[in-house]
Amino acid sequence: MSMELHAPHHTRRRLLGLTAAAGLITLAAACGSDSKSDSSSAKVTVTGQWARTSPSETTMGAAYFILTSPTDDKLVGAKVDAAVAAKAEMHEMVMADSDSSMPMTTGTEMMGSDTTMMGSETTMAMGSDGTMAMGDGEMVMQPVASVALPAGKPVEFKPGGYHIMLIDLAAPLAKGTTIKITLVLEKGGEIVVDVPVLDEAP
Repeated sequence: MSMELHAPHHTRRRLLGLTAAAGLITLAAACGSDSKSDSSSAKVTVTGQWARTSPSETTMGAAYFILTSPTDDKLVGAKVDAAVAAKAEMHEMVMADSDSSMPMTTGTEMMGSDTTMMGSETTMAMGSDGTMAMGDGEMVMQPVASVALPAGKPVEFKPGGYHIMLIDLAAPLAKGTTIKITLVLEKGGEIVVDVPVLDEAP
């Protein structure tokens, strides 16, 4: 009689112990899953990336893309392998004024023999002082130290605006090839982006 009474009691204790252990494992797994999800959702996304084909006599190239960050961040730099170019810099095109006009000293190299840039989207004529005429005014290219990425807002790097300048190309950028550019974020670390070379924006 005594054994019949105690056996169920021991069995219930074992079942309770197993149930508690299973609950802890499930909780740990759930926490781990949430952590992984949060980590992946916090990444900056890169879309629409491309680099323009370059003439054989050109030593400069440009790459474009759209960045969207889930939190406030900044793009603070870019890097490229030496097999592609000597270095990569963030630049922007701005309207020139009498105080801050900054000639493009390497403009003719980037433009090629036809002195045009931006393909079918925009045509810019190079002036003798290295500036570029666009519409009713002149545009000049200048380096930037950082580009703000407001949370949830797409920031576009495009012809006539922000872009990554590839300086001293190792070889002309040929259509159909792909290059790698590393984008450096203030908070989000580094992102390696595969950039296809195209004649115009995808």
